[in-house]
Amino acid sequence: MLNETKKNFEIEVNKYARKNIIKKLTDQGVDYKQLTDEAFGDLVADEIEILKSDSKKIGTGIGIGILFSLITGI
Repeated sequence: MLNETKKNFEIEVNKYARKNIIKKLTDQGVDYKQLTDEAFGDLVADEIEILKSDSKKIGTGIGIGILFSLITGI
């Protein structure tokens, strides 16, 4: 079950990254269909790394907030 959840999560992250890249390229006036599969794949891979990095930062911030709340009692 854990493997299936992880697989589904990776699929959803990939979909989200693809949508983000397509939107960014469209905003810049670039038709993503004119890119090679390799170039588009590289952009998606970079976007996935950015999403992973951002999620780690958010998780860390939430953890620090919870820890601060527990320590201070606020």
